[in-house]
Parts: sequence; C-alpha cells; structure tokens
Amino acid sequence: MSRLLVALVALLLSPAAARAEGGCEQWIAPALAEGPVTFGFLSADVATGRRACPRTEVGLGVQGGAIIETQNLYGAVTGAGLISGSFAVRPDLELFATLEALRFQYVQNASLTGTRMSLGQLTVGGTYMALTSGAFVLSPSVRLQLPTSFASPRTRTLGGEIGAAALYRPTNRFEVHGYAGVDASMGLGAADPLPLAGFLVNVGTEYALCSGFAAVLDANVHFGHRAVLDYVAPAVGLRFRAGEHFGAELGASLPVLGAERALAAGGLKLTYRM
Repeated sequence: MSRLLVALVALLLSPAAARAEGGCEQWIAPALAEGPVTFGFLSADVATGRRACPRTEVGLGVQGGAIIETQNLYGAVTGAGLISGSFAVRPDLELFATLEALRFQYVQNASLTGTRMSLGQLTVGGTYMALTSGAFVLSPSVRLQLPTSFASPRTRTLGGEIGAAALYRPTNRFEVHGYAGVDASMGLGAADPLPLAGFLVNVGTEYALCSGFAAVLDANVHFGHRAVLDYVAPAVGLRFRAGEHFGAELGASLPVLGAERALAAGGLKLTYRM
C-alpha cells in the first residue's frame, strides 16, 4: 500500500513539476531553433521578432530577397552572409548580435546595371525574461542597429528597435509565439536623414514532429515604414538538428499585401548551441 501511495503521489506531482520548469525548459531538443522565422525584408535581423527564451549559440547563415518590377524596368537582388551569436548571461538574460559580414546587391534600371559588395549592418541587443507563469513566458527586448554598412557610399544607417516576445509552450513539442515591437532608423551623412519608424506584430506557431525536426508558420504585419501598411507576410520555416548541438533553419517570407516591393525574402542558418 505504501508503494502504491508513493507512486500515486509521484504521478500527481509530475505534471506540476513540468509546469514549474517553465516554458523555456520544456523544448524537446536544445539544438532546434525556437521563436519566429528570422528572415525579413530589412537589414540583418531588424523587424523579424525575437524568441522569448535566452540561449547561448553561434551561427552562420545566408539571406536574400528580390524585387522584380517589369512595368518600371527595375530589378534588384540582394544577399548577405550572416554571422550571429547569443550569450545567456543568466537563465533570464540574453545578449545577442547579428552582422552582415558581406552584403551583395545587383540592381538593374532600364539599361543601367550596378553591382556592389560591402560590409553590411551590425545589430546588437538584449532580451530579459521578465515574466514566467507555467507554460507562458514574456520577454522584453531591445536591439540597436549600428551604422556599419557601406552599401550606400555616402550614407550610414543608425536605428533601433524595442519590443516584447511572448511564448506559450504547453508541451515539449508545441508552442505559440508572438512579438510586438517598434523600430526606427535614420541616415547619417550629407544627405537628408529621412527618419523612418515602423511597428511589427508577429504571431506564429511551431510544432516538433520529432526531436530532430520542427515546422514553423508565422504571420507578420508591419506598419508605418513605407506606408500605413508595409506588408502582411506569412512566413514558413523548417528546422532540423544533428546531434545535441548543431541545428539548421530554412525559412522564407512572402508579402501578400502592402507597400513592400520585395517578391520574397528567405535564407538558411546553421547554428551551434552551447
């Protein structure tokens, strides 16, 4: 009888113990990426949202996009090689950075063409896990866009972003995530600074079919940067892991409404989680 009572108590307490771990500790495999798809329409990782859970990792990736406007005799293809990293200073605090180590742009306008390769934008920031309640996590985040890019020879871009990421992970295979943030930028140089500001809302879900594969589906809405409605853009991501530390993410985003000129944006990112 005593053994039966102990087993019953253990069975009743195990779900509570799982909830006490919090949503961030529930993920099925540490090497699988978490949070929103990170490939967007601006430089580096600006206005792509942020995951709620701190983690320590380093990553290499490529991302790009294309604008094709045959009616205006204009086309542009951009690509960037990315170096990224994050460091969990504490279980509730993360510092992160992303650098466009090499940015490529090809532009054709009527009979004129141009190609340019340069250093791109560097972003640095931090995320603080301010609230955890069972499976729910809320994490404010701030990101600074530094004027490192030489894509425009006479102008440097300075910007920033502030927002909050939310996570609800009731099981170790499924999560609902979201992000809301305000971003702003301006040019530094002899020309008009042209200050811009925008507001991003992201809502998405991720499901791990197994410990080695997860799929992500996001909805992104951005306001105010180019127009009242910049874009409504669904995004999809496929995430893989190899062993305990290596992971990969393949993602793409497609604007279906709004003033955004890009046909699509996407990329591939490889990470090593420590």
